[in-house]
Amino acid sequence: MKNFLKRLLSNPTPGGPEQGEHTPATGKPVAAGMQPALSIPATRAKREEIVRFIINGLKPYIDEKGHTIAGLRLYMLCNSKELEETLAVALCSDTPGMFRKDHLERKLVNNFIQLSEGWFFEHHIVKDKVPDYCITNGTMGLEVIRRGQDFVQQYSVARLQVLVGKAEFPEYELNPQQQLKFNIGRTKSPQLTSGRIHTNDIVFWGKEDAAFDAQNGEANLHVSRNHAYIMYNPQLDKFFLFPDRGGLPENGNKTKIYTADDKVKSLNVPGVAHELQHGDQIELGGAAILVFTK
Repeated sequence: MKNFLKRLLSNPTPGGPEQGEHTPATGKPVAAGMQPALSIPATRAKREEIVRFIINGLKPYIDEKGHTIAGLRLYMLCNSKELEETLAVALCSDTPGMFRKDHLERKLVNNFIQLSEGWFFEHHIVKDKVPDYCITNGTMGLEVIRRGQDFVQQYSVARLQVLVGKAEFPEYELNPQQQLKFNIGRTKSPQLTSGRIHTNDIVFWGKEDAAFDAQNGEANLHVSRNHAYIMYNPQLDKFFLFPDRGGLPENGNKTKIYTADDKVKSLNVPGVAHELQHGDQIELGGAAILVFTK
């Protein structure tokens, strides 16, 4: 008995853990008084990261009543399908205008950033890099479109002349004092596969249009309903050509530029633009051709 008591005292049986030392599900120990950390959902975290980036990028505009923002264009570098899906949900891509109205506008106003009536927000996924003219941080870039007297005086007017194909007009004026974005496509107000009605500014007539000329309009049939668009950048006083969804190879089409210095450039990535120079020729669908002059 003495030997038994001696062994018991020298090697006691470990007592059970106190309540709270182990997690109920795994039995793994946790520090006393601490609760398991809760993680923020990926989509919400990404949305908050985007909003922070935009507000930080707009710090120079805080409480600057003389500099009103007409629009914001966000570029995001993305090389994975998972991230692309997260960005699409975070930016409410399925509900146009929702991110701008419900997640961004109030925070900009609360930071005393002046927004013009009808201001716009666009986002673009890029695979290579964000445009050089953007405010950047990591994989994101922000382009700011300002509206004000100083910038109105700097606006340059450009023109597009139709070389091949039959359009509504033989020549178009690109006047930034009237609008900053100019859509290029087939027919005036086509309905896209999504059901949305799309409005074109540079219009190539389609077969369904009364003005279509079968003899001179063959090239028109290669132009997508939403083929490309031209954006004016007031900060740089330059025009940029972007491929729209219908003008991409993934949708069976193409957008190509023959530059004034005899180079050829294809626009195959959404959100990646070409800076237009005087004399550049824009080829749509391998057939219709426009020439840019400034």
